[in-house]
Formats: sequence, structure tokens, C-alpha cells
Amino acid sequence: MKASRLWLSVYGAGFLVCFALLVMTLLTPIPYGDVTRVGRISETEFRAHRAKPAIPAADLVESPIDQADIVVIGDSFSIRFAWQSALVHAGHKVVTTHWDNTGPLCADLGDWLQRSGFRGKLVIVESIERLLPERLAEAGACSTMARPFEAITRYIPLSGEDAPKSWLGLNWKADWVSGWLTFLHTRAIKKATSDLVFDHPRWGDLIVARNLPDGCQQFSHRLCNKGLFLVDDDRNAPLTAESVPSMKRIGESAAPFKMLWMVIPNKTTVYAEPRHANGFLQSFAQAGMGPDLFTFAGKAKSDVVDLYSPNDTHLSLQGYLAFGEQMLKTVRKADQ
Repeated sequence: MKASRLWLSVYGAGFLVCFALLVMTLLTPIPYGDVTRVGRISETEFRAHRAKPAIPAADLVESPIDQADIVVIGDSFSIRFAWQSALVHAGHKVVTTHWDNTGPLCADLGDWLQRSGFRGKLVIVESIERLLPERLAEAGACSTMARPFEAITRYIPLSGEDAPKSWLGLNWKADWVSGWLTFLHTRAIKKATSDLVFDHPRWGDLIVARNLPDGCQQFSHRLCNKGLFLVDDDRNAPLTAESVPSMKRIGESAAPFKMLWMVIPNKTTVYAEPRHANGFLQSFAQAGMGPDLFTFAGKAKSDVVDLYSPNDTHLSLQGYLAFGEQMLKTVRKADQ
């Protein structure tokens, strides 16, 4: 065989392989959940099949800070305005900002809120469990709030609930090998009999797939005996009884306003490692600084299918509304 013909054969074979991989990627459903997207895992196997509740548009409206009676400082669990809708529906005026906007909650937090125009009574600080120890440490090391108050003025959709449809339904924006990797990763999950960790080229070990003995009673996705979780749920420093005094100090710094804490348990804590925060929970409950969403979620996961989204680390809309009702009950007690 002549060298030119051999070169053309190799080139042609390579082209066909690349073309087949590209077609496979285009035909792979777009992953909208954060763990299916980052882990390159099948959205078809892990998307929820339960119908989502509708939240009235009027309950997703935020108020200017000088008109609000509640300030929410939260993370990605608050940007959807979903759990806050329970407060708004009950007649409260809420304004939400993000930890990224505020920076650490320093010793002059209450003065800062007053300078920002807040004239209400209550501050709700929301944080996911895995990030709270780091946030508490940063708060303990600062004395002055340096940034201006910046409200989130419009809710930000999460996962695929409001995702725009792609042209022809094809996965145009993915890497050309994503379809093949999605196939390999999903097949490995189906065959796995123990935890399976997926390495991300940028962030390293990030997603872990776990067997869920009761998964098909708790989730509605097709591969319901498997669950997707963040590795950082286990790797980050846990909340402990020593975390509570730090939370109390931040609450005192919010004076003259009252502060409630909304600590959202990791998805891993709820479904795989329910004892992960036991050292924290007893002290937190005794302090009376907010609802015990850990115990609530431990029970609700059997009553609310897809309390957390199967393809995501966040709550489902059903979960947000359930947590919002718990927060509303706590707010009403605080008003008494």
C-alpha cells in the first residue's frame, strides 16, 4: 500500500470516529442538573419525573430593602426565591442578597443593614451545611462590612425547570466527546456495587454515585436505586457543637435586628449519612436560632418524592416549598 493511500485510510478512519462521537454528543440529551452536567452523566436516567408545583408569580416578587420586613442573606439555595415564596405568600416583604455580595458577616452587621436602609425586624441567614464552617471562620476574622448592600432583583432559575430549549433539541454546546463520556459514566454507575467517584478535569474528584437501598421510594428518576452527590459533602469540615457559639456571635452582631438561621442539610446528609451533623444538631436545637431542617428532611425524604433533585445538589421545587413552610413557622414564633 502506498504511503498516500495509507495516510488517507488513517485520516478517513479518524474522521469517521470523530464524526460518530460528534453525532453521539449531539443526540445526547442536554444535562441541566448540576451533577449530571459536571459529572457528564445521563440526564435521561437522572432527571425527575414528578410534576413540579407552580409558584404564583406574585409570590416571587422581592421588595426594596427600605420597604422589606425581612432580609435574607443566602447562597444558591435562595436565588430561586422559592422557599421565600412561603413568606411572601403569608404577607411578608422580603429582600434577598447573596453571600458573594455581602462577603463575611462582620461585627458591624446590624449597623451595616441600617446604613443600607433596612427598617424591618428580622434577618434570615441561609447556608448550605458544607459551606457554613468556612463562612463562620471568615465572619470571626472581620470587624467591618466593606461592601454595599446588593439585592438580587430577579429570581434565578435552577436546574432544568425553566431551561430554554436548544435548536432542534440537539446538544450543540457540549464538548464533542461528551456524549461518549456520558455513556461510559452512566454505564459504570449502572454496574457499580459501591461508591463510584468521577474526576473532573478542572476540579478533581467532584461527583460520587452511590447505591440507594430506598431510592425508588424517595426519587422519581429512572435509575432510582442510584443517587448522585458531591464529594465535598464529606470532604469539607463538618458542623460541630463548636459552630453554634460562632452563630450566636453573628446573631448578636445583627442587633438591633433579630436573626434566624436556616441551615440546609447536604443532600448526602439527608440520603446517605444522616449522622454527619449529629454533633451540631443538639447544640443548635437548644440555642433556638432556627428550624431543625436536618430532622425535618430526614422524615420528609420518605413523604416528599424528590425532596432534593435527583440530577442536582439542590432541593426540588417541592423541597423548597416544604422548607419554606418550616421557615415560616419559625418566623411566626419569632414574631410572638
